Amino acid sequence: MANLKAKTPCFGRLSEILITGGNMKRLYGVMGLCIALGLSACGGGSSGSISTPSFPLKSAYSTLVANGYTKTYTVSGTCSGTASEMVAPAKPGAIFEGTPGFSADSTVTISLTNCTQATTTATLTSYYDTNYTPLGFNVVGGDYGVYLTPAVIPVSAVVGDSGIIGTVTTYTNSTKTTPTGREDVSYAVGPDAVNTAIVNLTFKIYDPAGVLGSTEQDRYRITTDGVITPVSKTVEDVSTPITINLTFQ
Repeated sequence: MANLKAKTPCFGRLSEILITGGNMKRLYGVMGLCIALGLSACGGGSSGSISTPSFPLKSAYSTLVANGYTKTYTVSGTCSGTASEMVAPAKPGAIFEGTPGFSADSTVTISLTNCTQATTTATLTSYYDTNYTPLGFNVVGGDYGVYLTPAVIPVSAVVGDSGIIGTVTTYTNSTKTTPTGREDVSYAVGPDAVNTAIVNLTFKIYDPAGVLGSTEQDRYRITTDGVITPVSKTVEDVSTPITINLTFQ
Protein backbone atom coordinates (compact mmCIF):
# COMPACT_ATOMS: atom_id res chain seq x y z
CA MET A 1 0.00 0.00 0.00
CA ALA A 2 1.48 3.31 -1.09
CA ASN A 3 1.85 6.06 1.45
CA LEU A 4 0.67 9.39 0.05
CA LYS A 5 1.29 12.29 2.33
CA ALA A 6 -0.37 15.52 1.34
CA LYS A 7 1.82 18.55 1.51
CA THR A 8 0.47 21.97 1.47
CA PRO A 9 2.28 23.83 -1.02
CA CYS A 10 1.53 24.81 -4.29
CA PHE A 11 -1.59 25.52 -10.19
CA GLY A 12 -2.76 23.80 -9.50
CA ARG A 13 -3.25 24.31 -9.13
CA LEU A 14 -5.81 21.92 -5.78
CA SER A 15 -4.86 24.10 -5.39
CA GLU A 16 -2.18 21.77 -4.93
CA ILE A 17 -1.58 18.37 -3.78
CA LEU A 18 1.95 17.16 -3.61
CA ILE A 19 3.47 13.94 -4.40
CA THR A 20 7.09 13.86 -3.59
CA GLY A 21 8.58 10.63 -2.49
CA GLY A 22 5.14 9.36 -1.89
CA ASN A 23 3.68 12.72 -1.19
CA MET A 24 1.16 14.23 -3.53
CA LYS A 25 1.94 17.55 -5.16
CA ARG A 26 -0.27 19.45 -7.48
CA LEU A 27 -3.27 18.00 -9.03
CA TYR A 28 -3.82 20.86 -11.10
CA GLY A 29 -2.05 23.63 -12.22
CA VAL A 30 -0.54 26.93 -12.72
CA MET A 31 -2.93 27.89 -15.30
CA GLY A 32 -5.63 27.13 -13.12
CA LEU A 33 -6.55 24.61 -15.46
CA CYS A 34 -4.41 24.32 -18.20
CA ILE A 35 -4.55 23.28 -21.68
CA ALA A 36 -3.40 19.86 -22.63
CA LEU A 37 -2.32 17.57 -25.36
CA GLY A 38 -4.08 14.55 -26.41
CA LEU A 39 -3.11 10.97 -26.44
CA SER A 40 -5.50 8.19 -27.19
CA ALA A 41 -4.94 7.11 -23.61
CA CYS A 42 -6.65 10.30 -22.50
CA GLY A 43 -9.87 9.11 -23.96
CA GLY A 44 -10.86 10.42 -27.33
CA GLY A 45 -7.50 10.36 -29.06
CA SER A 46 -7.47 9.06 -32.60
CA SER A 47 -5.52 9.31 -35.79
CA GLY A 48 -8.30 11.59 -37.03
CA SER A 49 -8.21 13.67 -40.17
CA ILE A 50 -4.93 15.16 -41.29
CA SER A 51 -6.40 18.62 -41.67
CA THR A 52 -5.02 21.71 -40.04
CA PRO A 53 -7.84 23.45 -38.21
CA SER A 54 -6.78 26.23 -35.88
CA PHE A 55 -7.71 26.19 -32.19
CA PRO A 56 -8.03 29.49 -30.22
CA LEU A 57 -5.99 28.54 -27.14
CA LYS A 58 -5.79 31.94 -25.46
CA SER A 59 -9.47 32.87 -25.70
CA ALA A 60 -10.56 29.35 -24.74
CA TYR A 61 -8.28 29.41 -21.71
CA SER A 62 -9.47 32.89 -20.71
CA THR A 63 -13.11 31.77 -20.90
CA LEU A 64 -12.37 28.70 -18.79
CA VAL A 65 -10.69 30.82 -16.10
CA ALA A 66 -13.47 33.43 -16.22
CA ASN A 67 -16.26 30.86 -15.82
CA GLY A 68 -14.64 28.27 -13.55
CA TYR A 69 -15.83 24.65 -13.42
CA THR A 70 -16.58 21.66 -11.24
CA LYS A 71 -15.49 18.16 -12.27
CA THR A 72 -15.27 14.70 -10.77
CA TYR A 73 -12.60 12.16 -11.68
CA THR A 74 -11.85 8.48 -11.33
CA VAL A 75 -8.44 7.87 -9.73
CA SER A 76 -6.31 4.99 -11.00
CA GLY A 77 -2.67 3.96 -11.13
CA THR A 78 -0.74 3.31 -7.92
CA CYS A 79 -3.83 4.33 -5.95
CA SER A 80 -7.55 4.00 -6.70
CA GLY A 81 -10.51 6.15 -5.74
CA THR A 82 -12.29 9.33 -6.74
CA ALA A 83 -11.46 13.02 -6.91
CA SER A 84 -13.35 16.28 -7.26
CA GLU A 85 -12.09 19.62 -8.52
CA MET A 86 -13.95 22.88 -7.94
CA VAL A 87 -12.60 26.02 -9.58
CA ALA A 88 -14.51 29.21 -8.84
CA PRO A 89 -15.07 31.84 -11.54
CA ALA A 90 -12.32 34.44 -11.61
CA LYS A 91 -13.21 37.60 -9.71
CA PRO A 92 -11.84 41.11 -10.35
CA GLY A 93 -10.07 43.36 -7.89
CA ALA A 94 -7.02 41.19 -7.17
CA ILE A 95 -3.47 42.55 -7.02
CA PHE A 96 -0.63 40.05 -7.25
CA GLU A 97 2.98 41.17 -7.01
CA GLY A 98 1.84 44.69 -7.85
CA THR A 99 -0.14 43.66 -10.95
CA PRO A 100 -3.93 44.17 -10.97
CA GLY A 101 -6.23 41.52 -12.37
CA PHE A 102 -8.29 38.53 -11.31
CA SER A 103 -8.13 35.77 -8.72
CA ALA A 104 -9.77 32.34 -8.65
CA ASP A 105 -10.07 29.97 -5.70
CA SER A 106 -9.77 26.24 -6.27
CA THR A 107 -10.26 23.13 -4.15
CA VAL A 108 -9.35 19.57 -4.99
CA THR A 109 -10.34 16.60 -2.86
CA ILE A 110 -8.96 13.11 -3.46
CA SER A 111 -10.39 10.03 -1.73
CA LEU A 112 -8.36 6.82 -2.03
CA THR A 113 -9.37 3.25 -1.19
CA ASN A 114 -5.96 1.57 -1.16
CA CYS A 115 -3.46 4.23 -0.12
CA THR A 116 -2.80 6.38 2.90
CA GLN A 117 -3.68 9.02 3.58
CA ALA A 118 -7.18 8.11 2.47
CA THR A 119 -8.51 11.63 1.90
CA THR A 120 -6.58 14.72 0.91
CA THR A 121 -7.92 18.21 0.31
CA ALA A 122 -5.93 21.17 -0.97
CA THR A 123 -6.99 24.75 -1.62
CA LEU A 124 -5.28 27.51 -3.54
CA THR A 125 -5.78 30.87 -5.15
CA SER A 126 -4.54 31.46 -8.69
CA TYR A 127 -3.86 34.97 -9.95
CA TYR A 128 -4.18 36.44 -13.47
CA ASP A 129 -3.64 39.81 -15.10
CA THR A 130 -6.50 41.69 -16.77
CA ASN A 131 -6.07 39.54 -19.91
CA TYR A 132 -6.29 36.29 -17.89
CA THR A 133 -2.61 35.56 -18.32
CA PRO A 134 -1.43 33.58 -15.26
CA LEU A 135 0.74 35.49 -12.76
CA GLY A 136 1.16 32.93 -9.98
CA PHE A 137 -0.60 31.18 -7.12
CA ASN A 138 -0.79 30.87 -3.35
CA VAL A 139 -1.53 27.49 -1.76
CA VAL A 140 -3.13 27.54 1.66
CA GLY A 141 -0.43 26.37 4.06
CA GLY A 142 1.88 25.70 1.13
CA ASP A 143 3.89 27.13 -1.74
CA TYR A 144 3.72 30.62 -3.17
CA GLY A 145 4.48 30.60 -6.90
CA VAL A 146 5.36 33.48 -9.22
CA TYR A 147 5.97 33.77 -12.96
CA LEU A 148 9.02 36.02 -12.73
CA THR A 149 8.86 36.36 -16.52
CA PRO A 150 5.34 36.71 -17.97
CA ALA A 151 3.73 33.47 -19.10
CA VAL A 152 3.04 33.13 -22.83
CA ILE A 153 -0.14 31.39 -24.00
CA PRO A 154 -0.42 31.20 -27.81
CA VAL A 155 -3.35 33.01 -29.38
CA SER A 156 -4.00 29.96 -31.56
CA ALA A 157 -2.40 26.63 -32.44
CA VAL A 158 -2.79 23.63 -34.72
CA VAL A 159 -2.23 19.94 -34.06
CA GLY A 160 1.50 19.33 -33.77
CA ASP A 161 2.30 22.70 -32.19
CA SER A 162 4.21 22.78 -28.90
CA GLY A 163 6.14 25.31 -26.87
CA ILE A 164 7.06 26.85 -23.55
CA ILE A 165 4.47 28.64 -21.41
CA GLY A 166 6.95 29.79 -18.78
CA THR A 167 8.57 29.01 -15.44
CA VAL A 168 7.06 29.45 -12.01
CA THR A 169 9.50 30.07 -9.16
CA THR A 170 8.12 28.74 -5.87
CA TYR A 171 8.74 29.87 -2.29
CA THR A 172 7.59 28.88 1.18
CA ASN A 173 5.40 32.00 1.35
CA SER A 174 4.80 35.46 -0.11
CA THR A 175 7.91 36.96 1.50
CA LYS A 176 9.88 35.03 -1.14
CA THR A 177 12.84 34.65 1.20
CA THR A 178 13.06 30.85 0.95
CA PRO A 179 12.80 29.25 -2.50
CA THR A 180 11.36 25.74 -2.75
CA GLY A 181 12.09 25.13 -6.42
CA ARG A 182 10.56 25.83 -9.79
CA GLU A 183 7.90 24.54 -12.18
CA ASP A 184 8.60 24.51 -15.92
CA VAL A 185 5.34 24.70 -17.87
CA SER A 186 4.97 23.68 -21.52
CA TYR A 187 2.19 22.71 -23.93
CA ALA A 188 1.64 20.42 -26.89
CA VAL A 189 -1.40 20.05 -29.12
CA GLY A 190 -2.34 16.54 -30.27
CA PRO A 191 -5.01 14.96 -32.47
CA ASP A 192 -8.50 14.05 -31.32
CA ALA A 193 -11.40 14.27 -33.79
CA VAL A 194 -11.94 16.31 -36.94
CA ASN A 195 -12.83 19.57 -35.17
CA THR A 196 -11.26 18.96 -31.77
CA ALA A 197 -7.77 18.55 -30.36
CA ILE A 198 -6.27 17.69 -27.00
CA VAL A 199 -3.94 20.18 -25.40
CA ASN A 200 -1.40 18.67 -23.02
CA LEU A 201 -0.07 21.03 -20.41
CA THR A 202 3.07 19.61 -18.78
CA PHE A 203 4.52 20.73 -15.45
CA LYS A 204 8.01 19.61 -14.51
CA ILE A 205 8.59 20.28 -10.82
CA TYR A 206 12.14 20.75 -9.51
CA ASP A 207 13.58 21.19 -6.03
CA PRO A 208 15.87 24.12 -5.11
CA ALA A 209 18.91 22.14 -6.30
CA GLY A 210 17.38 21.72 -9.74
CA VAL A 211 16.57 18.03 -9.31
CA LEU A 212 13.36 16.87 -11.02
CA GLY A 213 10.90 15.62 -8.41
CA SER A 214 7.67 15.03 -10.30
CA THR A 215 5.88 15.60 -13.59
CA GLU A 216 2.24 16.48 -14.06
CA GLN A 217 0.26 16.44 -17.29
CA ASP A 218 -3.15 18.14 -17.51
CA ARG A 219 -5.15 17.30 -20.62
CA TYR A 220 -8.00 19.35 -22.05
CA ARG A 221 -10.17 18.88 -25.13
CA ILE A 222 -10.60 22.01 -27.25
CA THR A 223 -12.92 22.67 -30.18
CA THR A 224 -12.32 24.94 -33.17
CA ASP A 225 -14.87 27.41 -31.75
CA GLY A 226 -12.98 27.67 -28.47
CA VAL A 227 -14.84 25.38 -26.06
CA ILE A 228 -12.34 23.72 -23.71
CA THR A 229 -13.09 20.97 -21.16
CA PRO A 230 -10.91 18.94 -18.76
CA VAL A 231 -10.14 15.35 -19.78
CA SER A 232 -7.54 13.94 -17.39
CA LYS A 233 -4.54 14.61 -15.17
CA THR A 234 -1.51 12.45 -14.48
CA VAL A 235 1.06 12.96 -11.73
CA GLU A 236 4.26 10.91 -11.73
CA ASP A 237 6.80 10.94 -8.93
CA VAL A 238 10.37 10.53 -10.13
CA SER A 239 11.96 9.09 -7.00
CA THR A 240 9.29 6.47 -6.30
CA PRO A 241 7.17 4.24 -8.56
CA ILE A 242 4.05 6.27 -7.88
CA THR A 243 1.73 7.34 -10.68
CA ILE A 244 -1.69 8.89 -10.10
CA ASN A 245 -4.18 9.20 -12.98
CA LEU A 246 -7.33 11.31 -12.77
CA THR A 247 -9.81 10.72 -15.60
CA PHE A 248 -12.89 12.91 -15.97
CA GLN A 249 -16.08 10.95 -15.34
